[in-house]
Amino acid sequence: MKFIIEVDEFWVDGDSDERLAVDLQKHITNALITEIYAKIKDKVDSSIAISVKTMIEKSLAEQINARIAECIQKETITVNKEEVLISDYLKEIFVNNTRWNNPKEQITELAKKFGNEMKKRYDFFYASKIVENMKTIGFIKEEVMNALIEHK
Repeated sequence: MKFIIEVDEFWVDGDSDERLAVDLQKHITNALITEIYAKIKDKVDSSIAISVKTMIEKSLAEQINARIAECIQKETITVNKEEVLISDYLKEIFVNNTRWNNPKEQITELAKKFGNEMKKRYDFFYASKIVENMKTIGFIKEEVMNALIEHK
């Protein structure tokens, strides 16, 4: 630690050098004690704050983990002061966010659309390869090949 003491004005009654030295020594001692006390107090306060914060975070983490374990074990959570099954709550959130009343039907419908689209792409790709191979072998002319590929 580095301590700097500045004495701007110092006034002592009396003419004695000895009295001046004693009073100056008392003043400097008191100033040093006050400054050291303030710095130590700041360090102690910050150390206490860090310790308390750590203890509170640890306690909160334990309480949160215990509450989550309890909810998982009971398979319920409290929503608007009412016990609700977790699966029902998640389904409600899903329906509210996606507007799908029956997710299974929606997913099946999307899968069918995707499958049909992939089948069309595969059929076009397969037909294009057949036409290209026929041109390579010499069965059809380029104009006919371009016409066939454009119509697909």
